[in-house]
Amino acid sequence: MDSIANPGTAHLDMPRPRSHSRAAGSLYIHRYLPVAAFYFFFNNAGLPYGLFYTTLFSPFLYIWLYLKGRRWLTTKFLLVLSPFIMAHMVLGIESPSQYLRTLLHWWTVYVAVYAICWALTKCGSIDRLFEQLILLNFCATILALACLHTPLRFHLWTDENNTITGTSHLVRLQLLNLEPSGYAELMLPLLVFAVLRLLFHSKRRNAVYLMMIVLPLLLCQSFGGICMSLAGIGVSLMTSYRKFLKRPVAIITMLCFAILVIAILATPNTLAARVWQVVSGGDSSSNVRTTFAYTAAFSAASSKSLWWGVGLGQLRYSDFTDLLLPGMLNGVIPNVMAGTFAEFGFIGILVVLAVEFYLFFKTAVYRNSFRLAMFVVASINQFTGSYGSDVQQYLMWFLAFYPFFPEFNRRDDCKPEVLRL
Repeated sequence: MDSIANPGTAHLDMPRPRSHSRAAGSLYIHRYLPVAAFYFFFNNAGLPYGLFYTTLFSPFLYIWLYLKGRRWLTTKFLLVLSPFIMAHMVLGIESPSQYLRTLLHWWTVYVAVYAICWALTKCGSIDRLFEQLILLNFCATILALACLHTPLRFHLWTDENNTITGTSHLVRLQLLNLEPSGYAELMLPLLVFAVLRLLFHSKRRNAVYLMMIVLPLLLCQSFGGICMSLAGIGVSLMTSYRKFLKRPVAIITMLCFAILVIAILATPNTLAARVWQVVSGGDSSSNVRTTFAYTAAFSAASSKSLWWGVGLGQLRYSDFTDLLLPGMLNGVIPNVMAGTFAEFGFIGILVVLAVEFYLFFKTAVYRNSFRLAMFVVASINQFTGSYGSDVQQYLMWFLAFYPFFPEFNRRDDCKPEVLRL
């Protein structure tokens, strides 16, 4: 991101949503829907674990951005990382070749994220794009349910083998994604959008879209993602409580939703059993992404430098077996902040938090309910899971910092603050 426009003179370089009749709007297919659907459903399909098409296509995306006038991307990327690269060279790098390979991998992530974000600023009608993704995802979920007792089940669902007391194996929806939590991460912006739109505009159509995104999220049983979304929406509602107190329909909607959650938790079912397993600390997935991840990160960073970390890709040479952490693999830390601490040390964490804190106020995230909710979701996500090279987590940050969905502004006179890409 090159710079941030002055809030007082910012101009939103994004086409205003065009008004369509209801019939025309129902037939309109967003021009970026094929690309968005490919990213959403097929980014890892048919590829080895950890490899994505966003990585493979990044050279072509770089050429596209270069032709669009974005010619200093690599220079800026290296300038940002140069202090850490020099520090790691001074401290000593275990494997220079692995360091360079990881640096190249981060460059592909940087290019892919930049290209997607730049395209989103130019697409217009992003609400329509979200609607169509919700609809496609719902159709894919219905197809996955139909295939639950067929051989295709092993490609669309996952059985994690760790059983819940008194129930069968834990079967979770993941479609063609690597894991259910990654699939849930893709749905979080769609869920926040659907919930807030129903609360702001209580129409039957909006309620239908909310139900279509809630079903697959419940089936993938990523309660970490659900809790993050509820936390983000809750903080957003607390800052706009006066507006919602004037809307009885919104209050009734929230009460109905709360009753539904209580009913699910109070009755014996697989979803409730999974929730109580996570709350009691008996869920191995949650432990690996939180407590175990930070323990492993501290062990890795302390072996070289707590201030600068071990360096890019050097986690591969850190041995976690002596820590006796069940589920932790050597060289892999499934937590953004823990991974940042391991590879870049305390300095890296301070830089990341400082940038997020600066952009929060510079772009006035708190003025828009959707952006504030996404900021909370992304903030919690980086402390409780994901990976530093995960494209989706950067897209969530972008949705928090760029003025999409002005209809969710807390005041009608809010001026957009724009990140110029």
